Amino acid sequence: MEMRNKKILLLTLVHPDFLPPVYSTGQVLRDLGFDIHILTFDSFVPAQLDLGENIVVETLGSHYNSGLKGRMGLRRKFTNRAKELVNEHPAAIISFCPFSFTCGLNIKKNVPLVYLVLEIADFILPIFFNSPLSNLRNLQALRSIYKADFVATPSIQRSAWLAGRCHLTFMPHTILNTAYVPKTEASTDYETYKNIVPADFLNKKIVLYTGAVNDEHCLLELVRAFDLVNDKGSALVITGIKDNEYCDRIKKVVSRTDCADRILLLPYVTRAQMLALQANANIGVCLSREEQENVKTKMIAPNKVGEYLYKKLFILGLKSEYLKPIEMKGLAALAETSTPVEISKALRRALIAVNETELKQKISTFVKEDYCMQQQLKPLIYYLNERISIE
Repeated sequence: MEMRNKKILLLTLVHPDFLPPVYSTGQVLRDLGFDIHILTFDSFVPAQLDLGENIVVETLGSHYNSGLKGRMGLRRKFTNRAKELVNEHPAAIISFCPFSFTCGLNIKKNVPLVYLVLEIADFILPIFFNSPLSNLRNLQALRSIYKADFVATPSIQRSAWLAGRCHLTFMPHTILNTAYVPKTEASTDYETYKNIVPADFLNKKIVLYTGAVNDEHCLLELVRAFDLVNDKGSALVITGIKDNEYCDRIKKVVSRTDCADRILLLPYVTRAQMLALQANANIGVCLSREEQENVKTKMIAPNKVGEYLYKKLFILGLKSEYLKPIEMKGLAALAETSTPVEISKALRRALIAVNETELKQKISTFVKEDYCMQQQLKPLIYYLNERISIE
């Protein structure tokens, strides 16, 4: 069904550079003939990214480093601009977070509102005063989610949790966090890659981590595991290093290893640079820690796994319900626990696995047949087609 001149409005507080499913959702719907307008705030590392035709990304200022008064002003500006865009009669509004969902509820009029729940945002009274505005917004979203015309989360666990938490009479759809696969294979952007890493990394197996650097993602354990393996033919690249206590600990551990010359610590890079790193790496790291007493950690749905697999990387991870199916396909090595010793065992298996001649083709086939946004977004596409055909 040709949808050109039918606009879809995508609303997100977090810039899509750090919430990639927003981009991939927009690209899939654009290919179906929709014009896509993404409304968001500034990226941490602003840079131009070529998304192709018929996708507009509009930013409204720097939300992440503003004070309370500034953030409230920016959110009012966001809501007012979204109202203007709704007056252009879009085919649908898609929200990705509690703020953009409640904003969508207030402005939608008769426009279908889709809520792709990419964040686990609960209301917990004991921590209310840590972030009162966010907690109130979370509560409002949880109480209003039944008003959405279509709801989905990125994991079966999250869909089940949300149905129970909000006393829903329906089960939200599950749309895994996956990447958009273009019709023509994307460039590896080797020149950009060469400008990022040291020359002696170019002929090594690259173990890559892209994302937030904190204790939840076991980066200290990763560095220690890499040191334990001590494979001279490999190098470790970690992006997202900041000026804080945890990152300082990582730097200190790296300096004491026997492989410091094969470990590259980078700050946040632009999305184009991150994609170049992924395109030229061999192993993608996703060591999100699960804790039995913390429900939130039992429902991981990392964006980076879909991006790694799209770039044909083998996955190094921790045992989890989300990653088990990928391990069963022979495309991941999962550590039993988050200790450096157990991670080193999985890393050794990963370094052996990437020697397999047909591995990249196996990953590519898996992605195209199932683990890409073109496949995952089908429930939403069916809903939009049915809704628009009725109108």
